[in-house]
Amino acid sequence: MIVLAYLIIPITVCVLVFLSKDIKLDQDVSESGISRLFYRISLFIYRILRSKRTIVNSQKVRASLATLNRETNADKLEENYYAQKISIVLLLSICGSFLAILLHLSTIYGGNIRDGKFIDRKEPGDGALALNIVASNEDGEALGEFNITIDEMTYTKKEADELFEKAASELENLILGQNESLEKVTGDLNLVQKIDGYPFEISWKVDNLDVCKYDGEIDFDFVPKEGVIVTLAASFKYNDDRWEQVLYANVIPRQLSPAEIVQKEIRDLIEESNEKSRYEAQMELPGKYKEETVLWKEKEEDNSLLLMLLMIVTGGICFVLKDKELAGKIEDRNKGLLRDYPSLVSQMVLYLGAGMTMRNIFGKLSENYVAKLKAGQEKSFAYEEILRTTRQLAAGKSEGDAYEEFGYRCGGQQYTRLSTLLSQNLRKGNSELLKLLNEEARKAQEDRLDRARKAGEEAGTKLLLPMILMLLIVMIIIMIPAYMTF
Repeated sequence: MIVLAYLIIPITVCVLVFLSKDIKLDQDVSESGISRLFYRISLFIYRILRSKRTIVNSQKVRASLATLNRETNADKLEENYYAQKISIVLLLSICGSFLAILLHLSTIYGGNIRDGKFIDRKEPGDGALALNIVASNEDGEALGEFNITIDEMTYTKKEADELFEKAASELENLILGQNESLEKVTGDLNLVQKIDGYPFEISWKVDNLDVCKYDGEIDFDFVPKEGVIVTLAASFKYNDDRWEQVLYANVIPRQLSPAEIVQKEIRDLIEESNEKSRYEAQMELPGKYKEETVLWKEKEEDNSLLLMLLMIVTGGICFVLKDKELAGKIEDRNKGLLRDYPSLVSQMVLYLGAGMTMRNIFGKLSENYVAKLKAGQEKSFAYEEILRTTRQLAAGKSEGDAYEEFGYRCGGQQYTRLSTLLSQNLRKGNSELLKLLNEEARKAQEDRLDRARKAGEEAGTKLLLPMILMLLIVMIIIMIPAYMTF
């Protein structure tokens, strides 16, 4: 049933593929293959949401896109931007669905139980196999959950080396299991056959096998109301030598619930099968319990739903981060414009002093910029706007309008002030404009120094913590040897 829930997103995407098949993509769409398919679906979803005004038309996003891509239609830019965001969410969601299905199926069909009731033992020397299994009848009703340990496949008993004096002192605590002490035993004991770190093989003799089995399991059906003392004799074997340790357990009766009785009886069947098949490669789990068919499966944690939710949340985060990425590009553009401003004004002053008109200056700056681009220089936001203004002038646009649009596109106080100077002083001649531009160049250099000074102060603040850490490290290096000499 849970697989069907995971298939909702893939089925929805398939339906959207059919519904969006008539959408024609522009030739300049760079996506290909599966990305192109998801882009078409995302475009279909965006147009539906836009028609219902579900997506908030962010003027800030629209303005940022138009600023970064002046030559492209704003509606087309916005449509492409949101289609890419939706495409990321869809792609991550469908990947999350398929991964969740695979994880869920591996949880169901994986594990150590073969053919519903066989468990492969580990090879000799690999240790025991611990499993958490669930028993249920043919109707799917749970009969109990069991933590069992399947011994490794054994051919002969192995001898081990250890010191008896230390092992004997630890054994009394090891066999307690969940009990507080041997004076008050209310649960199964843990009659270990080996202690970690010691080479002994431990065998047990129990004087009352009805109450306590060799593995320490307590059968409370045979415990009288007043309790019973069980003598436990541990035999430690080391090569041909043996040591004996005798312990006494005071077993107190415990009332079992109906569910615990069922678990106990099924566990007895498991242990019986385990003992019978000790020298076989497989152990067969009990197939019947009180005339009921028992079905077995290994209990595993199914994290497929969590994985799917994680992928969907990741898609939502990517959707939000796309706006931050756009804001970061705008910030980089503004920094680039400020960085190029002093150089731009200085060149205008130089060319204006040489007798060139402002129209020719824009043309010269554009010509130099194009030559540098061909030589491998990176693009400059400021000179890209200069180049665009030159093309507008060549197309017949008036200088005043072209300079005003130049300042508007660049934004910021500096470029607005520069465009105002250029547009207002067209009729005053070069001498007056040259004086104003010289003053503007001086201000631009001062602003540049202020920004550099501020950046240096911020860098110093950021370095404060690493410097403190380095000081602490130096102090530790000096003080530890000095302390150790005392």
